Amino acid sequence: MASVTKRIITSIGITGAASMLIIAPSSPAHTASSTVTALAPAAQASHAHAGNDTAKAAHRKVVWKRRSGCTWVFESSHTGAFTKKVQGGCTGHSWLYVQTTTGWKSGWIHDRNHAGFSIHSYSKEQRKRMGQVKFTWHKTKRNETAQLISH
Repeated sequence: MASVTKRIITSIGITGAASMLIIAPSSPAHTASSTVTALAPAAQASHAHAGNDTAKAAHRKVVWKRRSGCTWVFESSHTGAFTKKVQGGCTGHSWLYVQTTTGWKSGWIHDRNHAGFSIHSYSKEQRKRMGQVKFTWHKTKRNETAQLISH
């Protein structure tokens, strides 16, 4: 699993992969028919890359999920989130739901391979009203229990 995870991280261009640790999922209810691995930054200060904002990197969370021969990545930070199929040809779409610190909710966003949300796509006034991303829910098909990522 470690070599597969490292290969996938490299293939989608996530930097700092060597400074992440694998953490077991907190709730088995979300993993009934799949394997989920959460990744969290570790010792970011000692592994900071040139131009990398360590404070922002510390708040980014990544979860990997395997289902029916496909691999999905769920990523969330204070400014955005996405759900993306990164490997395989299984059925299902990328689903994403976002709630911000002010209570603003996106509703379900979905697409065949990649569903994304960014605070930066809104005007400065809208961003002030929205606040930062606080919770994101990710899933790989409509009738699946969503995986929660909180900040």
